[in-house]
Amino acid sequence: MSHDLVIRGGQVITPHDTFAADIGITGERIATIGHGLNGARTIDARGLYVIPGAIDGHVHLTDPDYAPLYTPNADSFEVGSRAGAFGGVTTFVDFAAPKAGLNLVEALDRRRRQADGHVVTDYALTLTLRDTDPERLEELPAIFERAVTSVKMFMAFEGYQLNDVTIFRAMEIVAAHRGLAVLHAENFDIIKELRRRRADSETDPQWHLSTAPSITEGEAVHRVLAFARHTGARMLLFHQSCEEGVREIRLAKARGQAVYGEVCVAYLVYTSDDYARTIERGYTIQVSPPIREAHHQAALWQALADGTLDIVSADHGPQPRQPGKPGRGVSSIETRLSLIHHLGVRQGRLSLNRWVEVCCTNPAKVFGLPRKGQLIPGYDADLVLFDPNKTVTLTPETLHSAIDYCSYDGLTVHGFPVATLSRGEVIVEEGRFVGRPGRGRFIARGRAAAKDDPVATT
Repeated sequence: MSHDLVIRGGQVITPHDTFAADIGITGERIATIGHGLNGARTIDARGLYVIPGAIDGHVHLTDPDYAPLYTPNADSFEVGSRAGAFGGVTTFVDFAAPKAGLNLVEALDRRRRQADGHVVTDYALTLTLRDTDPERLEELPAIFERAVTSVKMFMAFEGYQLNDVTIFRAMEIVAAHRGLAVLHAENFDIIKELRRRRADSETDPQWHLSTAPSITEGEAVHRVLAFARHTGARMLLFHQSCEEGVREIRLAKARGQAVYGEVCVAYLVYTSDDYARTIERGYTIQVSPPIREAHHQAALWQALADGTLDIVSADHGPQPRQPGKPGRGVSSIETRLSLIHHLGVRQGRLSLNRWVEVCCTNPAKVFGLPRKGQLIPGYDADLVLFDPNKTVTLTPETLHSAIDYCSYDGLTVHGFPVATLSRGEVIVEEGRFVGRPGRGRFIARGRAAAKDDPVATT
């Protein structure tokens, strides 16, 4: 049997196995995995890792609704998804974040119109709930009917912070629809009080860390885990940054809760010792929750290795540089896969299989993305050919975001993608983008996916 495309002789890496094999692709799907396969086109993958396409579950591409919390981000759907493709990302999850008072369904439809016709890879959306009006919660079931099954809730920031009752009620609805509650967990009332006491020190690089200590995160994680336990909601805790939060997640998993933990790349690369140095290089790593001391980072790496934390995401959202100020917003969509290989696999913190699991397979499982995240016949032919010996120094010139700074400027990684395939189509090859804008598709999840595809998961 001849296939449209054969990836020949690569080292196939899955969450459970590592073996040499050919992969035969017919149309948009993986047809078979074996040896001696034939195809109309063959790509020689000897000496390369062949892994599932990376999935980034936490990306902020340009969205006017995110102001005033953020200046609209620099990367459009087209630019950001293309940058991700260079870094091996074949699917990402962005957000629809309607301001209070706006209809959720209308905002979701508007967000899709912003993406469709522009994205170069496949994408899904999470609905960010910002409204405490009880009537707004009545619109959530219609969101699930539109194949968006994850709902994000903030416990912090003006214009985003929800009260406990709203979070609890939303979790009840999410649980009833077998969805995913996504939480930004920080005790913002205590953070505001600590900021009030240090209002004159805001320009100090240590200000952010001192006004959002780890107890404000650990307490909030404990609280929403209690809500999720009572309501039965599946929950993903975004951007864990401290050992207190990790401890709470570990305890929740031990008692059988359906809880997942995310860590973002920047927390694994940097510690609070890097604040001053990065500002001097023209960018800031003052994200929320803050990047913390080295002992917290060590706890995050351990939790990622032992399964307490499940996925690594980018939280990609670089903003245009303002005159006289350092660049803001972390640019990680293109660097995530390579940085976790470099700092995780090469430095002995993660196995190759765990690297694939946290960057590729688990995000698909957590978000319920059908036919994504695994190298299995019948699944989408989203693949990355990764050269473990390729070295790249990360700079604004070597990356592809629409900014003049790089959040990891000057860091050299060993290992980088050399080809990216999305649904059987080569879109990045030999350092060139060869795909086309608008070829990416919205991914339906939940019942909307299942009724159209027997392989779909919920």
